[in-house]
Amino acid sequence: MPTRPRPILAVRLIGLADVVTAQRAALVAQLTTVYGDRVTCRSSTHHASHTGEIRVYITVTAKGDT
Repeated sequence: MPTRPRPILAVRLIGLADVVTAQRAALVAQLTTVYGDRVTCRSSTHHASHTGEIRVYITVTAKGDT
C-alpha cells in the first residue's frame, strides 16, 4: 500500500455554512497566491454536528508528491 505524502498545510474550518464558505474561498485564493503552481490545493465539504453548520477541510501538497 503506497503511503500518502505529508501535506504542506492542512486546515479544518467548522462553523456556519455561509461564513465557512466565504473563508474557504478567501483561504484558497491566498494559498494559490502564496504557493502558485508548485502545489495542489484540495478542499472537501461535509455536514457538521449542528444544524446550519459545515466542516471544510483544505489540504495543500507539493505537486510532485501526489
